[in-house]
Amino acid sequence: MAADSLLRAVLRRKVEFLRHVRQRRAQYSTKPPTAGEQIPTPGNVPNLPFWQRLGPLTRAAFAYARAQRKRPYTTQVATSLVIYFFSDISAQRMGGKDYDPKRTVRSLIIGSISSIPSFKWTLWLSNNFNYSSRILSLGTKVVVNQLCFTPIFNSYFFGMQAFLAGESWKDIVERIRVTVPVSFVNSCKLWPAVTAFSFTFIPMEYRSLFAGVVAVGWQTYLSFLNRRAEDGKAIEQAAPALAAKAMEAEPTHKHSTALTMAPPYLRTRPALSAALRPLAPKPRFQSFPRRPNSTTTPTTTTTTATPTEPTKAAVVDPSSLSRRLKLSAYATALAAVLGVGYYYATDTRASVHQYLVPPLLRTIFPDAEEAHHVGTAALKGLYETGLHIRERVPEYPNGPLSVNVFGKQLLNPIGISAGLDKDAEIPDPLFALGAGVVEVGGCTPFPQEGNPKPRVFRIPSVDGLINRYGLNSRGADAMATRLRERLRKFARSVGLTDNEVLNEEGTDGIPPGSLHPGRLLCVQIAKNKKTDEKDVNAVIRDYVYCVDKLAPYADVLVVNVSSPNTPGLRDLQATEPLTKLLSAVVDAAQQTKRKTKPRVMVKVSPDEDDDTQMEGVVEAVWNSGVDGVIVGNTTKRRTGIVPKGVKLIDDEPKILHEEGGFSGPALFDRTVNLIGRYRKMLDGYALKSQSDKSPAQKVLFASGGITNGEQALRVLNAGASVAMVYTAMVYGGSGTITRIKSEMKEKLADKSA
Repeated sequence: MAADSLLRAVLRRKVEFLRHVRQRRAQYSTKPPTAGEQIPTPGNVPNLPFWQRLGPLTRAAFAYARAQRKRPYTTQVATSLVIYFFSDISAQRMGGKDYDPKRTVRSLIIGSISSIPSFKWTLWLSNNFNYSSRILSLGTKVVVNQLCFTPIFNSYFFGMQAFLAGESWKDIVERIRVTVPVSFVNSCKLWPAVTAFSFTFIPMEYRSLFAGVVAVGWQTYLSFLNRRAEDGKAIEQAAPALAAKAMEAEPTHKHSTALTMAPPYLRTRPALSAALRPLAPKPRFQSFPRRPNSTTTPTTTTTTATPTEPTKAAVVDPSSLSRRLKLSAYATALAAVLGVGYYYATDTRASVHQYLVPPLLRTIFPDAEEAHHVGTAALKGLYETGLHIRERVPEYPNGPLSVNVFGKQLLNPIGISAGLDKDAEIPDPLFALGAGVVEVGGCTPFPQEGNPKPRVFRIPSVDGLINRYGLNSRGADAMATRLRERLRKFARSVGLTDNEVLNEEGTDGIPPGSLHPGRLLCVQIAKNKKTDEKDVNAVIRDYVYCVDKLAPYADVLVVNVSSPNTPGLRDLQATEPLTKLLSAVVDAAQQTKRKTKPRVMVKVSPDEDDDTQMEGVVEAVWNSGVDGVIVGNTTKRRTGIVPKGVKLIDDEPKILHEEGGFSGPALFDRTVNLIGRYRKMLDGYALKSQSDKSPAQKVLFASGGITNGEQALRVLNAGASVAMVYTAMVYGGSGTITRIKSEMKEKLADKSA
């Protein structure tokens, strides 16, 4: 019994000790206690933020956040309509006139149109200028928002108000001129603080709501300013007649009479005027015709200066000085806005090149080929005037994306496929977009029109294109003329001769084709449609003619035997005719009169994908001495084009079955598969070579369905040296190359971390 009692006492003490330890651990643990471990009491329940303890308001805020995440655009439009409705009601009440429903309708139209662009701007500003220094990031966001968004939005607001009111273009411009400088200056008193507070304390999903609440007051001010401008304009128009009538009644007091006719908004609402001090221009009564006073003698028109009364010329007009200072301030602000706007609009990172320009082109130009020509002409014209879009992210020879291709160290492995610049009109603007490789063409020996129009069709639901151009070309002579003139301009700019540039003498190894360090220019060549594909010798003459004309100005010659829109062209991919053709092209390229001979690649179809066909291409490549293969081109197949869960709309099902080659993201998986298989076959053939020295590895370029950085890395890891894009630029805009490279860098950084 004594032993049992002793054992129970020990166990009781042990249980109490363990309970005490458990309580102490629960007290100091950072993990949330499980059920039953601790009873919540007022002393241990953590305090919630104030905005989460507002009951119905908190629930409403959570509901708004859910709607924002689920349907952001719909939520933004609805929010803008509410904001503009209340701001217009408030502005009309401040105006002191009867309620005008037409003004409210105008405000709602303006708000609905601007809601989504404003939302996208906020998102863009949130995702950019995020530096290690929080103060620097916040200051940059505030400055960029104030200099870029504010004047553009205010110009849109007042311009649309005047336009919807039915005013002429001259009056619209005058309205903007009068109101925007005033609103811009006054916005500097409010919106920098609002922007800073929003990006510092407000969660992302509530920023538009917070800005909207503040904007009710701000839009009230803008609407009031707009109404004041309308009233001032009406009084200015009536002022000459009123002044003439006043001069007839009391000619000796015409100036005092005119001053009594000043706009009412300059004499009312002193509280608002003191707070905002909008500086609208007064009616220019000094421009009224000054008639001589009939009751005044000639002697009274001459004034004599006295020591205590200086002449009029000696008096400094404070209002004139103030106007000059304001004019200088506005000119400085306008110059700053134009400078920042230019810097933004010409940067490939600007979101307008992805979200605004491509949809706008598709809307304005339903014909895809017409949109293509407009885009090409725009890039060419902007480049010639120095206003072209360019990549401002610096690249270095040994940077994270640098790659060695054909003995040249390229700055990056992203290229632009042929078709975007068919006639070598814009290689330099395309290089400015950041591409490491640009392929121009295809070029035929003699000019040909191609297939009848329409011949290019969009399928936006799958970001796809179908084209049956049929290798429309201006001919090899015309392309050679453009490339020769381009080289001569470059030679003159660096003080060298044409031959010195071609032989890379004094150019620090700049390729004579691209004329840009760390980049390559590929020129694609093909046969004319009328040349019989069964006559191999005639086909060879077509390709050799192109080589003779274009080889001096190309870093790489690309032999196109894969276009689906030229009858019989893909038949040339058979081993025997392909070997003869490629051997002739290689021999002609070796005769090029320059120090470094252009490399030769062959572009193959993604549809010839069984092992026998691919092995025949590989054998022809090795036997002919070709330097590499571009895999692949557009496809004639229509299976697997539409992903599961995607429904084609409108005429897209019909367009999908149009004759021609399809290109788009649906080709990516096939491209990765073909790259891996070609890499394996080419390397395997090299191992079986009986030559004394190990042959150089053949280069692979990947083309087909690449739209982002992750996909580019996948094809590079599969064995390609360059990832080429085309359709991705049609839907992604001028910033596609920069965006892909940025995503690649992020992926590489994540892997190395």
